[in-house]
Amino acid sequence: METLQIRKAVENDAEQIIQHTKKVLEENPDVMGTTLEEFNITIEEEKDWIISHNKHGLLLVAEVNGMIIGLLNFQLSPRKRFSHQGIFGMSIQEEFTNRGIGGALIKNLFAWAKKDSRVEKISLEVFSNNKRAIHLYTKMGFTEEGRRKKQIKLGPNEYVDDILMSKFIL
Repeated sequence: METLQIRKAVENDAEQIIQHTKKVLEENPDVMGTTLEEFNITIEEEKDWIISHNKHGLLLVAEVNGMIIGLLNFQLSPRKRFSHQGIFGMSIQEEFTNRGIGGALIKNLFAWAKKDSRVEKISLEVFSNNKRAIHLYTKMGFTEEGRRKKQIKLGPNEYVDDILMSKFIL
């Protein structure tokens, strides 16, 4: 029986988070802003990233039987005029999609944001070819604010739009 646990990431998760990200990049190379070849993060760099996210936002991991299979990172803007809002990204390994894990991660983000008086707006960017993610975000109450045409180049003469979505927490 699989047991799902969602919790804040800690420094000791660094190696598993790197492995998770590499797996997601292998499984779905056309839905993330980096490529597997570009993703060369060291464990120390990942630990620093975890510390930063926990200080200026939220970093959640989804675990099944002790293995990290999902990740949600939310970062508040450090600038005063933008400090009421932040942006998040999320990834789930293919084997664990369509099980409600993405929705559970977002619900945890909402619960955390409602307790943090700084957060008024949560934003995200999603590739237009990531239909499953767009469906989930819409279901969770996010609305499209804009679209950057051909913002992402997947290959020669192959582009997708970058869709900007947000939800107000007030």
